[in-house]
Amino acid sequence: MGDIRTALVTGATSGLGRAAAGHLAATGQWRLLLGARDAARGAAVAAELGPLAEVVDLDLASLGAVRAAAARVAAGEPLDALVLNAGVQLPVADEASADGHELTFAVNHLAHFLLTVELLPHLAPGARVVVVGSGTHWGTWRKSGPFPAPRWADPRELARPRRESGQRAYATSKLANVLFGAELARRHPEVDVAVFDPGLVPGTGLHHRYPAPARAVYTGLAPLLARLPFASGVDEAAARLAAAVTGPPGTSGRYLERGVEAPSSPDSRDPGRARELWEASLELTRPQTSAS
Repeated sequence: MGDIRTALVTGATSGLGRAAAGHLAATGQWRLLLGARDAARGAAVAAELGPLAEVVDLDLASLGAVRAAAARVAAGEPLDALVLNAGVQLPVADEASADGHELTFAVNHLAHFLLTVELLPHLAPGARVVVVGSGTHWGTWRKSGPFPAPRWADPRELARPRRESGQRAYATSKLANVLFGAELARRHPEVDVAVFDPGLVPGTGLHHRYPAPARAVYTGLAPLLARLPFASGVDEAAARLAAAVTGPPGTSGRYLERGVEAPSSPDSRDPGRARELWEASLELTRPQTSAS
């Protein structure tokens, strides 16, 4: 068992995370901790992947649940890889997490930030942290298509539920992911950080929270979208994500566009903004104390 490495994958029961976990399991070299909000669904995936897969109960919509999951993981073997893959996209950014934060920002950024900070002492030397980003953080037609551009603001404002396009909130959360990856690499040179942009992957089911008519339209368009030059099938994108986990080290904080190192957006390369996001995220994820 000395050659077996351990990886925690969030969002591992469906879409890109499930397929990437399958690629890692197929190597026979990885013990997989499958972050899952639905324990029964997680158990079914673990059974499919084999004896080296197990479920970690992980509800990213609750910071308390994230801390509890991190504590359980830290009681086991050190992690060689942390794959921050889970994400949500909502029609409107007015839904709150268990902690009162806007749900997209809470799940896509704050929960993964907290999970990483909590697990930093438990990472093996040279461990790989892969943050799954998105080309939507660019906000340009060439990189994002018709997706609305991010609207950056004070992170405390971004954490407030509001009547704003859910797609815009998603793009903003993906900008936060890239900024977080860069700042993590700067503050913690002992880990190897990569931000992975899978490109457009129509088959992941990310739109499942949308109303039925919108889901039907998107499902109907998916085969056409898959033919676009910046699109990939789920298995193809998952193979690239698995390669980002297992590949040789590179410059920590690198941005991998469909598996190839490339520049991220100019806005994502602002070190002052990255520092501000880190400090605000520490504040936003701090345990709340009751007033005396």
